Amino acid sequence: MKRRLLLAILCLATVLPAPAQTVQTKTQARARSREYKILSFNVRTWTRDRDPASEVFWRTRMAAMERMIEDVDPDIICFQEMLFPATGYVPRAYRRVAGINVSHPIFIRRSLEYSDFAQAVRWEACTVDGIRIINVHTHWDRQIMLRTVENVNAQRTGCTVACGDWNNGLATLQEAGLQLESARVLLGIPETDTFANFTRPTESHGPIDHFFLQGLTPLAYRMVTDGYGCKKMSDHHPIVLTVRKP
Repeated sequence: MKRRLLLAILCLATVLPAPAQTVQTKTQARARSREYKILSFNVRTWTRDRDPASEVFWRTRMAAMERMIEDVDPDIICFQEMLFPATGYVPRAYRRVAGINVSHPIFIRRSLEYSDFAQAVRWEACTVDGIRIINVHTHWDRQIMLRTVENVNAQRTGCTVACGDWNNGLATLQEAGLQLESARVLLGIPETDTFANFTRPTESHGPIDHFFLQGLTPLAYRMVTDGYGCKKMSDHHPIVLTVRKP
């Protein structure tokens, strides 16, 4: 009987898949190729609708966000207007970068490490595998925007990505002295309105969510328009950028 049991265990060992920790993850593969995928998304939990029957009920939107993150499979996530308890919908494969910033946290894959954390009212930053990640949520007020641009310029390093809800168009930010290049422009992608107003769907603001970079090669950029099972995940569209380190 013991011999039969041992033989059965040995047979199972030859057909069962390897443990999860030995399987190469997409993030590890991208890191080896020096490529990183970054998601920026203004979740807008400030306007949480508490009516479950509403098309923009916050739990419905956050469940859709969770599905979107699992589908897009980013290495780094820069949220804006992301509040507890909505943070509970971030997939467990990610962990929050340490800090006390309430509304625009950075999440990274658990397999990644970060350092040099810094934050202010309108931005949060850390370094992930040599890339300075700056998560921005600035304002249409010109003085606030100018201070944010000054802070972002000061946070730049050799390889930098600054992304988020800038609440301003590209020309305005360039005129304000932002010393980073637009990933969308570098890739030759036309302007697309990233704002999806909950109450006035025909209202246009142009692209106010941006990726800017320095010292990196942009490989792919896209705006996510799929609702992943709900009418709108937010009144901003998520944007996704893949970059390569030199």
